Amino acid sequence: MVKIKTTNILYENKPVEWSISQVFDQQKYDELIGVTYSVSPKFVNQYLEGFKQAMLVVGIPEGTIQAATNDELIKATIKYANKQVVKKEPLKFFGNLKSPLKQEILDHKIEMKVPQAGYSIHSKFYLLKNSQTSETRVIVGSANLSKQAFDNKFNQFEEVLIYDNSSLYDVLYRHYLQDMGPLLTDYFPPELFKVVKQKKKDDQNLPPDDQLVSATIFNDQEVVDMQRSAISTTVDNLKNGVSLGILPENTGELINQIQDEKSFSNQKYRDKKENQKAEKLSYEISNDMVSNRNKKHMIATQPTVKKRLVKHLKFKKSEKVDETIAERTSLIFEESTIDLLRKRSSLFAPDTVNQKKAVPYGKYASKEQIKTALGTINHLLKNYERFNIKYTNDYGSRVYEAILYAFTAPFISVLRHHAGSEEEQKDVPQFLFIGGTANSGKSSLLRIISRMTTVHDSDNDFMDYATILPEGTHNKKSQTIQQLANWLQESNVYPLLIDEIPSEFFSKSNYGENLVVNTTNTVDSQQENYPAFIGTTNSDGYTLPERARRRSYYLKNDKVFDDKYKQESVVAYNQILDEVNNTLFKDFVLRFAEKIADEDQQWNYYENGGKVDFLYITREIFKSYYDLVDEPLPIFFPEHRYDDSQESSQEKWRKLFLGSSNEYFKYNRATDTLIFKISTLDENASRFGEDRPSKIYRDALSPKVTNGNTEGVDVELDAPAFFKWINVKNPYASKNPFKKLFSKKE
Repeated sequence: MVKIKTTNILYENKPVEWSISQVFDQQKYDELIGVTYSVSPKFVNQYLEGFKQAMLVVGIPEGTIQAATNDELIKATIKYANKQVVKKEPLKFFGNLKSPLKQEILDHKIEMKVPQAGYSIHSKFYLLKNSQTSETRVIVGSANLSKQAFDNKFNQFEEVLIYDNSSLYDVLYRHYLQDMGPLLTDYFPPELFKVVKQKKKDDQNLPPDDQLVSATIFNDQEVVDMQRSAISTTVDNLKNGVSLGILPENTGELINQIQDEKSFSNQKYRDKKENQKAEKLSYEISNDMVSNRNKKHMIATQPTVKKRLVKHLKFKKSEKVDETIAERTSLIFEESTIDLLRKRSSLFAPDTVNQKKAVPYGKYASKEQIKTALGTINHLLKNYERFNIKYTNDYGSRVYEAILYAFTAPFISVLRHHAGSEEEQKDVPQFLFIGGTANSGKSSLLRIISRMTTVHDSDNDFMDYATILPEGTHNKKSQTIQQLANWLQESNVYPLLIDEIPSEFFSKSNYGENLVVNTTNTVDSQQENYPAFIGTTNSDGYTLPERARRRSYYLKNDKVFDDKYKQESVVAYNQILDEVNNTLFKDFVLRFAEKIADEDQQWNYYENGGKVDFLYITREIFKSYYDLVDEPLPIFFPEHRYDDSQESSQEKWRKLFLGSSNEYFKYNRATDTLIFKISTLDENASRFGEDRPSKIYRDALSPKVTNGNTEGVDVELDAPAFFKWINVKNPYASKNPFKKLFSKKE
């Protein structure tokens, strides 16, 4: 058999039979600069460990990129870089290195660089140097840093030319330093070094070797953080490249084209599931890099991109507790897809024909359509005025407020993200409870809200709380709460519309209280986007402890319809139901998207005791509607947020005090306090469970009027504060004439 020499190694232009160790002679040289098309961890492990300092510049080993022209190259390299991050290739490379080499990378003795997006490197040359003697070696040719490139066992022809102490060293060094250097970026994400450093610091009690092993085993969250760090670096490089003139000014527009070119991706990458998923994510991440604000495609800022990456680089899971549960109406929000040029709101709904296909949701309405929609709302409120007993315009404002909340619901996560601190986020409630006694029209209002905000005409109006799970379901009550929790952490932003929430939802802490508190405490850290909850309940059944009240919004809808007009009111209601459509809502989502796209938009507007009016932007959009159609703002238009939960609690205690015998409220003149024997409320109640009157009243109490713990048999109340809170004249004030003499000066 004829022996063929595939690797042609020439030393000073003469053929030699050298091993890889001889070519990269670590006995003679201790510094290396390697510019290569590709490199394998196995090669680094075997042949590069002995260098005191090594810089490896790695090109992009993908044929489609090498064949691309400049504009196409920008798009191709961005997709490639994003796909590398999604597939965790840098972290896999790092993980395949021996521990000593990992440490050398962490100490920056070995560095790996890659060309930033927009450039590729096909060069192959290696510069070796002795730091003590200044002797040099140049290796040029076609060989990458892989064993097969230097081994005649492989049927791959390579040329390797070696020159010692040649003037070519200086020429190539300048080329590397001046021409390539400005275009290079780190291969390993910056977050990698931070994570390992912190983990080693936390494990200082371990031996050094064990510290390194422990610090380089990464959990899911650490990997996600590193991925985001890598994408952020790419964004910074792109912005700097444009500002320095290294990349063209239309780079933002080129990146924007990537999403449109998804269908032309190379078929071979669809053959493997991992590549297919990575390819898809690379398109979406590329889209995240562009800001479509001010009707011009620009490269987004790093903080914006970091925020957008949450939805891609994290683990999402949504489960049904029972297979029979119907599918919810779907509405997906992707902030990065806001495109004012194309009139895209960032909301996507299932296509009416192909449910697996998502289509943009939102359409600007004409002036006449807006006028008609506002007329329908006016018609609705006029019916409340005609048929409700004791109707007031302030009451009508609460009905309108519920409509404003429903319109805002798909963007509740946006408002919470912009709220700032955790305390400010609590002022942006993910939950709206509409409290109404029987025959107050709460279910009818929920149906109208559903029709106003529907995605498709065929969608269900809302869900009845009692039938979310079928009868006979094991642990149905707790499982219903679990299903609500699952839905509230989905990325589907269409609101949960729930009718007839029972009183035990509010009275049992492991139901409503935990659902409200736990959900609002976790969604912002676990989900980028999530839905709002809009539910109706009996007004007397609504009571939540302070921590849950703070995180929810309660609107009273407790004025009943007059029975003598029942037939007329039903006919009027059906007329409104026929009029209602989602035309105004589809216009609204586009106008709200304009607010999101405005980088100068103010998000926090404080009022009503210092709380954030989270519906301020929605109010302004609706005010602009009335201006657009040349109509005055209706007298029942709500211009501020309400605090009905507080008023409901005050009313409970006001009625309790005024209707109770003095034997239950004992006044202590020395301390100016009231002692209320709250256990008396349970004398005629069930002895089992938590659904007791005393708990309802304890939960309703404001912490501002109590002294100490409220969980005992007796509750101690600060008398002046309590009577001010329930808006009742203090009957004991005149009985303490010396009180002012001993009170502290303010």
